[in-house]
Amino acid sequence: MHSFEMANIKYQLIKAETAWPHGGRIVVHKFLKISALCGIFLLIVCYSWSTCVTIIPSQGYSPSDCTGSTNDQYDASTEQTESSPDEKIYTSTRAQLIPFIRRNETLGPNILDNYFVYTSQCRMPALNPFARDALRIFKKTTYNTCDPSMDLISVVYDDGNQRYKLHMNEPKIKCCYKAILRSGNGAEADNKFKLLPCTYFPQDFVVPQRVDAVITECRRLKDKKLLQQDAFGFVQPAKHVGNRTTLNNSIVDQSPESRPSVLLWGIDSMSRMNFQRTMPLMYKYLRKENWYELQGYNKMGDNTFPNLMALLTGFNNTRSMSVCRPKSVAGLDACPLLWQTYRQLGYITAYAEDWGRFSTFNYNKKGFVKPPTDYYPRPLMLAVEKELKKVLVSRIPYCVGRRHYAEYIYDYAIQFTRVHKNQSTFGMFWTNSFSHNDFALPSSMDAKILEYMHTLQKNGIFEKSIILFFSDHGMRFGPLRSLDSGFLEERMPILYIWLPNWFRHKYPQFVHNLQLNRNRLTSPFDIHATLRHILELDTPLAELSRPEGCPSCHSIFYEVAESRDCRDAGITDHWCTCHTFKNNSLTDYHIKEISQQLINATNAYLVANNLTDVCQTLRLSNIESVQRKISLKAKAFESYLVRYEAQPENALFEASTDWNNKTQRISISVPDISRLDSYSQLSKCVEDNIAKKFCICYDYAELKP
Repeated sequence: MHSFEMANIKYQLIKAETAWPHGGRIVVHKFLKISALCGIFLLIVCYSWSTCVTIIPSQGYSPSDCTGSTNDQYDASTEQTESSPDEKIYTSTRAQLIPFIRRNETLGPNILDNYFVYTSQCRMPALNPFARDALRIFKKTTYNTCDPSMDLISVVYDDGNQRYKLHMNEPKIKCCYKAILRSGNGAEADNKFKLLPCTYFPQDFVVPQRVDAVITECRRLKDKKLLQQDAFGFVQPAKHVGNRTTLNNSIVDQSPESRPSVLLWGIDSMSRMNFQRTMPLMYKYLRKENWYELQGYNKMGDNTFPNLMALLTGFNNTRSMSVCRPKSVAGLDACPLLWQTYRQLGYITAYAEDWGRFSTFNYNKKGFVKPPTDYYPRPLMLAVEKELKKVLVSRIPYCVGRRHYAEYIYDYAIQFTRVHKNQSTFGMFWTNSFSHNDFALPSSMDAKILEYMHTLQKNGIFEKSIILFFSDHGMRFGPLRSLDSGFLEERMPILYIWLPNWFRHKYPQFVHNLQLNRNRLTSPFDIHATLRHILELDTPLAELSRPEGCPSCHSIFYEVAESRDCRDAGITDHWCTCHTFKNNSLTDYHIKEISQQLINATNAYLVANNLTDVCQTLRLSNIESVQRKISLKAKAFESYLVRYEAQPENALFEASTDWNNKTQRISISVPDISRLDSYSQLSKCVEDNIAKKFCICYDYAELKP
């Protein structure tokens, strides 16, 4: 295959392990052999006739664009092959190897090498995580210990008597501990902690079962100077008070075969592509160990809260806000979060999350008045972040005390699963600190998380637990989101599922369906239904409850319909990755009108929420790109994806909207408009998560140098 010098490579599809399509054999006449130059010329002409279609926003292309432009670029390193003559793959001038299956032709057997989902109602392209534009901005980071000094205190857990001991690792030192207590009330119940006076302890001190977390301090025997400060959390068995393992006055069978434990291991802002890019060790491990990946998993909302609430409650965002009232004191306490159902059925529950101020249920929300689960180490998170030395990376605490912030969460997860290994548990452990603001930083935690997986495996947790390794969404802002592939990066989070061997043998049809669903469109609503299904595995699909926010969604242990579209999966049009796109001219008469109406709708939202006193009025300054959506279903209106810039502060937005040619008006869901640049510093004057995307505070402009 010849290579051609071209410009502006934007993205790539994952390299197919098939043969490059030649479109049939070319019979080369003997007289053409006289001139190699003529042969090359004919080959170029052959490619110039190819039809060009795109899948990726801001890289749209139409057949008329394939006219042999001198700007075309092809990289021989991305060469693909195929085994079926029915599958036609062509190159476009702005994209590499964009798959296009002609109508009325048989679907090639290797189509899923180029698509995560290819069904009658959904085309979800498989991008190459290692495309040049992504690698150009990706800088791998290494794991460095936060404190290289020797541990002066080790925590030893005795499985026999289920007690913790504090062991001092040096002679001639003295150490004390400050117990950490939850101390807030009402609106501040989830935001306050209390430190008790420092109590000195002897060697191999047995930690009282009433103590859940401590900060320790060590000094020389004859010196008041602080040598080392550390913090530890304890999963105390005594926390599981009372017997909740009865149901309908009968003893519930706690064997793993009837009551598997559930472990949710979550990483914020991690897309499928970025996971493969930044965490290759974990990616290889999950594939090698036969975890089941949902490649068609599509987020359903903008940020963490709606996506996790869909998973934990089955509600859409509107219902989550109205039913659970997260901005009202005790609202979340009455919210039917899934761990409550598990707890009522005798499961021991835990929920832990780092980054205290910005955690899922506390950022611009009131949190919980009472601990929501049996184990809830939020006081520990608040204490270490305030009391210990911090190192910030991308404005988030990365090192806290002597450990990486996320390691407090992961250590707690290991303890929880170990202490309650012989009981049915539901635990959710969520980290933000190394992934939320910097798409490259997860590379520093790749090997470390792999260590934690090996520890779970060694402890026998894999033999009794169904485990989800997942995220809520990909990067929502920043350099990765600004790439042409950023549209898909944002909308396609990771989701891997581990099933114990006994489960695979007992429920082979569930495993078969899960494998089939690997390349079907799925959403957080399906995962909610699956987590509920785990509680009644022998119940037929027709008798299982459905998520309120998506009545057509169901457990992924049952086959997802081939004909499913985003609406069927509870995903609104703006977040849907099933569309194909075509570039639209920026000079079309209605494009500026569409963009201006988007700005007007945003300003109207600020007016309706009485925010014009603190937020500046936005003005359209530039239309970056416009893509027309090519729907697989006939639609009455034209649909567009518009990326546009507004003043002040060059705010960058992206919106999906319908355009009615008759009324000359758009149809838009303002909350679904995406903000593509970082805005946390610009919008401190408002608390509403939606308004934050649109608000440029007046006081920010006044404080600027």
